[in-house]
Amino acid sequence: MAIVVLAGALTQRQALLAELQSEATILHRQASQRADQHDAHLTSLSALAVAGAEERPDLFLDVAATIQRFYPRIEAIDLVPLDGEGIALSTRPTGTGALAGAIRAAARQSTGQPVLLPLPAPEGRYLIVKRSPNSDAARHGLAMQIDMRALLLSDSPFWKRPSVSQAIHLADAPSAPTNAPLPGFEKALGSTSQPLVFQASISPNIDDLLRPASLAMAAAIASTLYFAAVLGFRQMARARRAEQSARISAQETRLAHASRVNALGEMASGMAHELTQPLTAILSHAQAGRHLAERGDADGLKTSLQTIIAQTRRASGILDRLRSWTRPAPNAAGPVSVNAVAMNVRELLQTETDQAGIRLDLRLDPEALAVQGDPVEIEQVLFNLVRNAMDAVAQSDRRQIVVSTRAAGSQTLIEVADTGPGVSPAIRPRLFEPFVTGKADGTGLGLALCQRLVDRMNGTIVLDDMGLETTFRVSLPAIVAPGSKVSA
Repeated sequence: MAIVVLAGALTQRQALLAELQSEATILHRQASQRADQHDAHLTSLSALAVAGAEERPDLFLDVAATIQRFYPRIEAIDLVPLDGEGIALSTRPTGTGALAGAIRAAARQSTGQPVLLPLPAPEGRYLIVKRSPNSDAARHGLAMQIDMRALLLSDSPFWKRPSVSQAIHLADAPSAPTNAPLPGFEKALGSTSQPLVFQASISPNIDDLLRPASLAMAAAIASTLYFAAVLGFRQMARARRAEQSARISAQETRLAHASRVNALGEMASGMAHELTQPLTAILSHAQAGRHLAERGDADGLKTSLQTIIAQTRRASGILDRLRSWTRPAPNAAGPVSVNAVAMNVRELLQTETDQAGIRLDLRLDPEALAVQGDPVEIEQVLFNLVRNAMDAVAQSDRRQIVVSTRAAGSQTLIEVADTGPGVSPAIRPRLFEPFVTGKADGTGLGLALCQRLVDRMNGTIVLDDMGLETTFRVSLPAIVAPGSKVSA
């Protein structure tokens, strides 16, 4: 009897160890994915800060409050001017306070990677600090206060056992002592910017090792070794099921993460990314206007000023749209001429294409049907596609981009073809996913935003690079008969 009980206890001990490793692996993956979300939020908030946090502090604070509402482990967000003269923005009820100096020093210390600062109080919190913009010309220190213990939240009943313990700490902080006789689990999170170490252990008691049901079964079949064999196979099957459950849970976690963060991350990051386009155009035309003024070219200066005005209104429209996404409002939509949108985009990019030696041709079908949609959103889609084409042909001997429109039954097609090297097969299946890019300095947000806007207009966007040219094709439902008068 004693031998059977001992064998059962040893078997249960192995089962507990296997369950600890399985459950800890699942929780480690979840915590790593949660930590990676912080980098995406910092990038989004930094883009908003660069785009105009001083002129529109309400917009920055609205987005910061929305992030905290969706992710309660992010307890506070601070934006501190490095020169000490500007206004600090914070979601804390009492403001940044004494932390401003620490945030400013950490941002100045950064060489590109975020800096982590442990907080003495409240316990278990740390600051992740990033300079904004992330260059030597940084003007702000951007910080998020994280409750690291919330990274380990789990619905699994395994972690509610009194004999199981878990902890997380910064990589350079001392680990928590443990007296658990079983080997534990210790592994750094898979986040390069937040080197946190996750630890888990179990200290099994008599109830864990000698459950009443196991004792009754052992007493019933104590005369044979059959029970030990059956129990061993059962525990092996249980370990396999636990591993399979871990893989399924990891997949579900990734899908859940995508559904939670995409709505907010793409909204804030994508729209902030779009702001760089009109701002770049404003800078380019302002510099051109200065040279025209020096030469006394009044007509050319007038054209540059008109373009600056148009791009300023475009940037304002993008900011208003971001606010409308955080505070729901009806979208203004009406019949839009795709030909007029194409001509407007060429006018916006004409100066840049001329300077880069790129030939931008329009092949517009006068019979192309109008579509129902927001003209700013359609212009953003086409602007992004032409921008990507300009980057693609920049290193080619033949630098040509063709924007064409045509009617196709009940659809209106917009195509952007370029003579660049094409899209890498490695990223082609995930080309429209957020943060997937083939450019060294790309954000991976442009095409994801294009697909989202096109989907919202009940259209489709596809890549066709099987021929000599790379072509992106946008198909939108037509609503107006050929020849009808509409405005872009």
